[in-house]
Amino acid sequence: MSANEELLALRSEVARLRDLVGPTEESYEKLRLDVLGARDVAKAAEAALGSARARTVELQAQCDRYEREFLWFRNTVTAQLLGLRKFVPTVRRVTRFFASR
Repeated sequence: MSANEELLALRSEVARLRDLVGPTEESYEKLRLDVLGARDVAKAAEAALGSARARTVELQAQCDRYEREFLWFRNTVTAQLLGLRKFVPTVRRVTRFFASR
């Protein structure tokens, strides 16, 4: 048997033995740590998503409230200005401005 043939036979035997034994204990530990790290990252992402959803709901509620308040203010001011517009020409322009919004 030549040196090349012997080297190839030894390499194939090492590959066969590695297939039988599997990864080393160190590889299993690294894999376990990777899984735990990925789980922690996923939990942190879910927590951030929950915070973002809560903030979105809060902002939407504020926008709805501001819109209601603006409509109330516009209607109230416009109604009051409509009563005065006969007397003051400038009020007529202001009334049209608020009524157009």
